[in-house]
Amino acid sequence: MKGAFWAICSVLLVSAAQLLLRNAMQALPPVSEILVFVSALWHFSSGTGALLLGLTGYVASMGCWYLALHRMALSKAYALLSLSYILVWAAAILLPGWGERFSWHGLVGVGFIILGVLVIFLPRTSQCE
Repeated sequence: MKGAFWAICSVLLVSAAQLLLRNAMQALPPVSEILVFVSALWHFSSGTGALLLGLTGYVASMGCWYLALHRMALSKAYALLSLSYILVWAAAILLPGWGERFSWHGLVGVGFIILGVLVIFLPRTSQCE
């Protein structure tokens, strides 16, 4: 159970990091304009805080992932990691001002992710002939 706790912490952190990084990249100047981008970072403009928090979230997520892998099988931990796709998809739709639209294709994808996690985590029944 301790491994699942750390895996869920990793999922939550990486999901929050992805949302923060999206926010940062919309607020900061394009990376293609490198001098303007670096200047915006240097002067701590709008989006810099989100960028730093997002990157910190990724590092913290890797720490949780490391702890999870020491306590559970990779196959189960990796299945849990796919839950971050659901969280980011739902948050991008539900959070005000993000402008993401609901799609039935996305919902079908979420259903497949949930089905896959259930297949991996449901207990097996052995059938002997």
